[in-house]
Amino acid sequence: MATGTVVAEQRERQLIARARAGNTAAFDALAVDYAPRVYRLAVRMLGDAEEAEEALQETMLRAYRSLGKFRGEAAFSTWLYAITARVCLTRKRAAKLRPEQVPYEELRIATCDTAEQMLRREAGDRVQRALNALPPRDRLLMVLRFVEELSHEEIARVMGWSVENSRTRLLRAKRAFRERYEKEMTDGDL
Repeated sequence: MATGTVVAEQRERQLIARARAGNTAAFDALAVDYAPRVYRLAVRMLGDAEEAEEALQETMLRAYRSLGKFRGEAAFSTWLYAITARVCLTRKRAAKLRPEQVPYEELRIATCDTAEQMLRREAGDRVQRALNALPPRDRLLMVLRFVEELSHEEIARVMGWSVENSRTRLLRAKRAFRERYEKEMTDGDL
């Protein structure tokens, strides 16, 4: 393990211990460290920057209130992703957001100076449209695995499933994504 990683893990453990003891500055430091990842997951799930910002705030508030329940059996990031996933799924259900409302603006190439950049942007847009067409849980699985690069074990912990159930559901989500992506490719060529 790299020295920087060991130092970062020690720092995180110390911050968690201090935050659990009531040190709000320690929790603030954890929140600052994890806010970009939580926001990225939320924006991909909710598709709206303002909604994602609210989900980020709600996630951090829930994490702070529930810090005493964090047992350390899983990584802090996994525990935080689980809270984020629940917050986003609840918000998605409550808002009844339609997939076509989900923008990809935060993740797109801002300008297209060359044909190569334009093709890359179009391919990214197709991927995002196919991802947006998935049901929220399938989208969450795809984002956790392929964007956040969580292992099957971490996804199982986030979702509260067995590893086998996680693998099976991810396989179904990948098939559904592939079908939607192929449809995007066909529709885009017309």
